[in-house]
Amino acid sequence: MWLLTALTAAIYVSSAGIPVLLDDADSFYALVAREMNLRRDWITPYANTLRYLEKPPLFYWLIQLSYKIFGAANAFTARLPTALAVMALVFVTFKIGKLLFGFRAGLLGGLALATSAGMFLFTRIILPDALFTLMLSLVIYSFVRWEQAERKTGPLLWMYVFAALAVLAKGLIGVAFPACIIVVTLAATGRLKDLARLTSFKGMLIFLAIAAPWHILVGMRNPGFFWFYFINEHVLRFLGKRYPMDYNTVPLVPFWLLHVVWLFPWSVWLMTLCRPMTFRRALTERGRGLVLLLAWALTILVFFSFSSRLEYYTLPAFPALALLAGAQFESYQERGLRWPGVVLACGVGLLTCITLIVFALFITSQGAGSFMNLKDNPNLYTFYLGHLFDLTPESLLALRAPLLVAALGLAIILPLHHLFRRPEAKAMVLSLGMAVFFVAANMAFLIFAPRLTSQPLAAEINRRFTDHSAIVIDGEYSEGCSAAFYAGRTVLLHNGRSTTLEYGSRYPDAPPLFLDDDALQRLWQDSTRRVFLITFQAKRDKLDALLPQSKFTLAGYGDKLLLSNRSDQERDSNHAEK
Repeated sequence: MWLLTALTAAIYVSSAGIPVLLDDADSFYALVAREMNLRRDWITPYANTLRYLEKPPLFYWLIQLSYKIFGAANAFTARLPTALAVMALVFVTFKIGKLLFGFRAGLLGGLALATSAGMFLFTRIILPDALFTLMLSLVIYSFVRWEQAERKTGPLLWMYVFAALAVLAKGLIGVAFPACIIVVTLAATGRLKDLARLTSFKGMLIFLAIAAPWHILVGMRNPGFFWFYFINEHVLRFLGKRYPMDYNTVPLVPFWLLHVVWLFPWSVWLMTLCRPMTFRRALTERGRGLVLLLAWALTILVFFSFSSRLEYYTLPAFPALALLAGAQFESYQERGLRWPGVVLACGVGLLTCITLIVFALFITSQGAGSFMNLKDNPNLYTFYLGHLFDLTPESLLALRAPLLVAALGLAIILPLHHLFRRPEAKAMVLSLGMAVFFVAANMAFLIFAPRLTSQPLAAEINRRFTDHSAIVIDGEYSEGCSAAFYAGRTVLLHNGRSTTLEYGSRYPDAPPLFLDDDALQRLWQDSTRRVFLITFQAKRDKLDALLPQSKFTLAGYGDKLLLSNRSDQERDSNHAEK
């Protein structure tokens, strides 16, 4: 257990600050927490001085607490609550597996969760899903404890506590998911009569005491909250009719099949359950425990199949899938069946090794700056790893080092697990191989950061900013919000009122932060203000037509540009005159 905990901490906590905060959700949630902290308002979330009422506050509160403890708001302190939530989640997953199938199966399930590709990739950016998954898992753990403790009151009340915290972490699915999982499990095992025993008046009071106050207070302070939060963000989002429609969905078939990637390398053993004979054997051996895990995983997967589909939405199903994979791994090792491991080592390992070595050693380049020779595939950005399709053969040269490290982890270390006899030792070798792969992924994140962050542009702005300056993002707030985080200032948005901040901008006290073309032209021509405009290479031609006046390029980073209506020489001259 110490080794499991140390491995999880080494993977998640030690890399929490890598890379710098990225645009979109990564910086956005960090900004909301910081603005809550600056306003000393723990009730109403704000982003860029506008109300942001889409999500409940527990995640923001934990990030604020991290800021206060460490005395700084940066990438590490903003991501630390997610990393700690993953550590706790791995431990809870182990405890659930231990109760259901025994110590070894729980340990293997914990390792599978900690070192699955999807768990690592989905927690590299700041999202509340890991925290919600932890709370959901604690509800399930309390339910299993309640069953095995002969229906004692303690575990039952803890179910209500964690369900309330799940609501504060992600909304009403904090009640809907555990209720559905438990009802399906009891129905499938012929124990629906136990539902009456799960109903506790004291538990309901505890639930309301935890979950209700914030909802009541924020509703009282912000007219329209109840419709926006409960109807628009829950009902209409599920039906695909949420306003504004600022998100896409992954096609259904890839949505399901990609779990082979997200649970790699443990998905090899998980897929053995697709064989009817293997499934019947597992059902005979594990009975109710297997039914619970299947109900858990399928509730999440089926729910999002009919709602908005993004890959990381199914993170709450990962503990169940990891425990199924860990149990199958243990079963196959005990029976001396090695073919899943052979498939993994000789198939995936060999192909990965050959592919990565070819890419790393034999791809030619046009020059030192070839990494920036990327393509734009906006239609693929719905996929979590959609930006990988931006890579060209030339740009892969910059990724030689992480590719070679990944080849070492996947194609050399993974096959070595056959040299060990004990299942724990085999699983640990697989986990260490994935840990090496995660090191390579962090290296690639650092190299690929120019495509995903605006932090260096914020540094250039901070060097030049005065009280009469203005920062403008050419587009949506999410496209450059890392610049807002690192600049520590409110920004204006040019044609950026169609998504995240649109609802908050309707309130009477909302500041006028949104610029149309005419407003941007007037601001650009204002001789009393220096304007810093963050835009993109793809928008440059359109911007030149809109602003034919002089534009001074102060910096470029990835596909982003920092323009100004004044040169640095003009600024220095004006300061000298004053």
